Amino acid sequence: MREDMTLYKDEMRVWSNLALKGIDNAMAGLATMVNQQIKIKSLSLRQVPAREAPQLVGGPEKLVIGIYLTFTGDATGHILLVHQPEVAFAIIDMLLGNAPGSTQSLEEMEQSALAELGNVIGSCYLNAIADSLGMSLRPSPPDVILDMAGAIMDVAVVEIVQESDDVFVSETTFGTEDRQASGTFLVIPSVSFLRVILEHSGVRQRC
Repeated sequence: MREDMTLYKDEMRVWSNLALKGIDNAMAGLATMVNQQIKIKSLSLRQVPAREAPQLVGGPEKLVIGIYLTFTGDATGHILLVHQPEVAFAIIDMLLGNAPGSTQSLEEMEQSALAELGNVIGSCYLNAIADSLGMSLRPSPPDVILDMAGAIMDVAVVEIVQESDDVFVSETTFGTEDRQASGTFLVIPSVSFLRVILEHSGVRQRC
């Protein structure tokens, strides 16, 4: 059943504070992995039509590498890290301790490194939110996907569009100071996830 999940000002504030806690924890996990300082370059929370979701990652025809997780427990949702291939390769070099420019393709070892990256970032993000609200949120094993942005985003929003015409997106861009490796970290909650966190935080009554 579709429903209106427009967030009011106090509800958006709750979602924003929780998202920031999760992102701070996720970036701390990433910094530990690559042994470098990670800077959050921007953070935005938006409600966008589901059909426009591919524009968040450069347009439907753009070739990207995505690290995709779902999560279950007291609520469900989707976590997606998106990189241009050359940026993903730079991150892989950092993770594996390679010289800059060593990675040129996405083979089994490189996919494994990115999957572990997704596992750490996703777990850190969810743990921060779950601990704040006393919830249980469990991430799936990550999938590493090299494909057009439109195809990757379709996977992330296919369930959500059954509940709503719009998707709520927490979008973070981040990077390192010296290697200029950057990425986009998207969290796309289901309608049920938004409802549950607002109920747990006390700003929306249970139906």
